[in-house]
Amino acid sequence: MKKAILIVSFGTTYTETRIKNITAIKNQVSMLYPDTIIEEAVSSRIVRNHMKQDEHIDAKSPLEALMSLKEQGVTGVVVFPTHVIDGIENNQMKNAVEQCRTFFEKIVTADALLSNVDDYTDVSKALWESLKEIAGDSPLIFMGHGTEHSADESYMIIEQALRAYARHPVYIATVEGKRTIQDVIRQMKDEGIVNTRVVLAPFMLVAGDHANNDMAGDDDDSWKSQFEAADAFDNIETQIAGLGEIKEIQQLYVAHTKAAMDAE
Repeated sequence: MKKAILIVSFGTTYTETRIKNITAIKNQVSMLYPDTIIEEAVSSRIVRNHMKQDEHIDAKSPLEALMSLKEQGVTGVVVFPTHVIDGIENNQMKNAVEQCRTFFEKIVTADALLSNVDDYTDVSKALWESLKEIAGDSPLIFMGHGTEHSADESYMIIEQALRAYARHPVYIATVEGKRTIQDVIRQMKDEGIVNTRVVLAPFMLVAGDHANNDMAGDDDDSWKSQFEAADAFDNIETQIAGLGEIKEIQQLYVAHTKAAMDAE
């Protein structure tokens, strides 16, 4: 059986962070499976268009990448998503897999980062251990992407898991989900967590546009600016690094891929 691993990410228009996160994970997989074809796909049409126009990179959609593997004579595929939750993007990827299922002898989909109870525990440990010195005694607020999908509840679950592991004030708000940064600011005021330094960090694979602009930007509606406008906190600091830069998170992604390869 001619095997391949298809790595699917939403993608980012920030080249440097793509290298630090997505490419770093791809390199981990390549080292583990040197004799397997490694293909990549970018699920965001906007990101694919940007990569083509600005970087002259012809990134494939998940469906295009699967068709390419078929044309290469691949008969067994493991589809490896770098998505954090099993939300809209991950389910669209699964739909593409179903469209192509008959093209291969076997095709298996690896889990998103947060898929079972152990994932929440492992991600909490990796994330807190990477940030605890930066956080110090200050509350730590994460920016998740959020979704209209029911998987949006994953952010509340990981917040609870982080609090349980770290024994520290940790909050997660989202850009497009149910819980907003204003919800978190109100909760912190209600809990008396004020007049203190605050640390903001992305809970996303890559630190791209959302992290740099929506979280850490200088516009009035950025998270940093909203904390400053609340006039209840001493200092707002931002950390611009994606989850994919954390070695232990990379290893968790690779472990999901390995489990799918073993099943394949």
